[in-house]
Amino acid sequence: MTKVVPFLYSRGCKVWGWARHLVMNAIALFRPMMRRGTESDMKTVLHKSCALVAQTFMLAMSEAGYDTCPVEGFDVRRVRKALGLPSSVEPSLIVSCGIRDEKRPLGDRIRVPFESVYERIGK
Repeated sequence: MTKVVPFLYSRGCKVWGWARHLVMNAIALFRPMMRRGTESDMKTVLHKSCALVAQTFMLAMSEAGYDTCPVEGFDVRRVRKALGLPSSVEPSLIVSCGIRDEKRPLGDRIRVPFESVYERIGK
């Protein structure tokens, strides 16, 4: 890991990303290895990791009695400005948190039956 992780996450121009991609594919011919190493691949990994962290945070907040809601599709520039973040920061999502108001207006809720979504495989 001390060799692979710095290699994977080092930044550079797109040429470095393609070079990393070629090296990783060459190594993968001889042993199991992640084959995606371009800049865009690493950005995808970053956003997936962020989503997993957000999910864990949301579950912990729920356990503590708070409600959360993930927000996508926001104005990245305005978020950076509001939070005083540098332009190099790329917000992946926002998680709003709060205490549920039991008197809130609710519309009709439709739940898909569990059995129609999941299928048990094996015993």
